[in-house]
Amino acid sequence: MKVANRLNAKSVCLYMATLWTLLACADGAIVTARQAEPIAAMRLQPAELAALSHPQTDAGTRLSPANNNPAFELVEVLITPLFHSASITLQNIATGYQARVTFQQDGALQWQQALDLQHEPVHQNLSGSLVGLAEDSQYHLRIRLYQDEQLKHEFVRSFHTRSNQPPIDPNKIYRLQDIYQGGVLDLEALKIEGKPDGWAKIVGNGQLTIQAGEQDDVALNIGDNSYIYFENIRLRGGRRHAISSLNAHHLWFNRCDVAGWGRYATDIRDGLAYENDQASQPINYDAGFNLQQSGVIVIEHCHVHSPVPAANHWGYGHPHGATAFLAAANHPNPDFAGQIVLRYNHFVGTDKHRFNDVIESRSNGQSWGGFVRDSAIHDNVIAFANDDLIELDGGQSNVLVYNNDLQQGYSAISATPIRQGPSYIFHNHIYNLGDQRQRAWAAIKLGGMLSAPIGKSLIFENLVISRSNGIAAANFKGDNSFWTDARNNVFIHDRYWQVMGYGIYDELPLDASNFVNNYLFNLATGQPEYRARLDLPFSNPDMLQRQVAEQLSQQGSPIALSIPPALRIANFSRLTSQDQVLIGALPINTLREAK
Repeated sequence: MKVANRLNAKSVCLYMATLWTLLACADGAIVTARQAEPIAAMRLQPAELAALSHPQTDAGTRLSPANNNPAFELVEVLITPLFHSASITLQNIATGYQARVTFQQDGALQWQQALDLQHEPVHQNLSGSLVGLAEDSQYHLRIRLYQDEQLKHEFVRSFHTRSNQPPIDPNKIYRLQDIYQGGVLDLEALKIEGKPDGWAKIVGNGQLTIQAGEQDDVALNIGDNSYIYFENIRLRGGRRHAISSLNAHHLWFNRCDVAGWGRYATDIRDGLAYENDQASQPINYDAGFNLQQSGVIVIEHCHVHSPVPAANHWGYGHPHGATAFLAAANHPNPDFAGQIVLRYNHFVGTDKHRFNDVIESRSNGQSWGGFVRDSAIHDNVIAFANDDLIELDGGQSNVLVYNNDLQQGYSAISATPIRQGPSYIFHNHIYNLGDQRQRAWAAIKLGGMLSAPIGKSLIFENLVISRSNGIAAANFKGDNSFWTDARNNVFIHDRYWQVMGYGIYDELPLDASNFVNNYLFNLATGQPEYRARLDLPFSNPDMLQRQVAEQLSQQGSPIALSIPPALRIANFSRLTSQDQVLIGALPINTLREAK
């Protein structure tokens, strides 16, 4: 994978042809309301939630392999597994093919159907992700290429998901109290790092704190050292950042407590905080985790909180301030780019002392920006931002955001722009949005498809209860166009005025986007409100009334809805024992112990 992409003449022609296809605009939106008797959704019991698993399809039918075709010999099948997901990309594939995917866990009797791979127009690839996988497990994969509904070729591959622990070199296990003498813990100076088959491990006792001095820019310096596992580390301070690396890879942080980093503001100008009266720029990008040009990283069970600088709200212009995690995963070696997993974490500010973005992307208008590729943000509690709770902006090639608890931000998730894609946002619980003024824009904001082309988002089965919008356009370089596939989401809002209170707010509808079976309701107007072209309205119109919407909005997450089998999403829809589909996040335990 190339970190930066320069389009040649052929690529430009393909790109322009794709834009021509995407920019077939639909007519103006129609807002409708339907009234009927209420049908309440079922609330799951804890025992059922605990027993829940992804549904399996019927056993796969073996087809005779298609005739060998020299045209497919140059096709590369790239598979990048994480713990519970894996991305699949077909490179050097000619246009006009549809890739249908089935997979099977080793030893299982059944094959499961996956979502078809998505057309990725930047590189003319077919790409997508499998989800709901078991960690440290072997899987078998079939990819069947069709053209005009005729099977043309089949690829068969196997892969193994990541283990829940890296291999540790027993001779490189360091107790924090044996290597830390105060001030900055500098791993470059200590020459602590591991190898692929034997990582170094640094373990704290939960009491000894790495405490940076007042003039120390960081509390923990990793540099480009790699293959290091941190466990039970407590850090405080760092004038700029708590933890910093540059060009590192294979880092793992488990059960770390990070707080008190960032610059003190001694000068406030027009509502913006500056370090002193000589500073030309407001305080910004001060990060708990500042892992620059670094990839293949796991951060789990960590508590990141209480930075020194507080962010301003939008009343003083674009927020500036601290962030818990600053994503800059463009490692110089493409093999180590992206591949970041943030899971089971508690990243929170407070009402009066907020982050700018809790999770923030650098170079977020570039294909090499942010998480870049093959990353997952799941099972986190994230709260209190004056801008975005999660900022994905950048490459977003198979970047997954799922099963998170998100509240108290101006927007919950930003995917503006998507430079490559596909990007997946699914099974999240988004509620109680609002910045420090309790103003908000959207649960999921999209835009910049034309000015920073050209990736697709897939938005599935999220539960959104808010005073703002559900999916909404946002300007990026004056461009609010976006390309998305949104299905089976629940969007319930309790405010309505001008540009607020819409389940979907799409100012430039594209024929290439799809809005299918989303539950939309505004409690203030007593009907669905949207500005979009709906491909298929919600399948049960009897539920589109105030009493049902109020019940759904008060049930917590997840809720269960009856959704026809034809509208369920292969490999994504989770079924209850009553054959209903779960919408939203399952209960999150950020303090779950590692195995």
